[in-house]
Amino acid sequence: MLTRLALGRELERFDRSIDVHVSRLRHKLAEASADAPRIDAVRGAGYVLVVAP
Repeated sequence: MLTRLALGRELERFDRSIDVHVSRLRHKLAEASADAPRIDAVRGAGYVLVVAP
């Protein structure tokens, strides 16, 4: 679903483009602050944004 919404195309076999984008976002969030939200992978489902209280 992320590939369709974000990139406007269907997911192809061995396509890692969403993983690369998420990796870059994780890096930027980590640099921003120790209290910044984080992105966790949910096996078989995708990703979830975790915001600290």
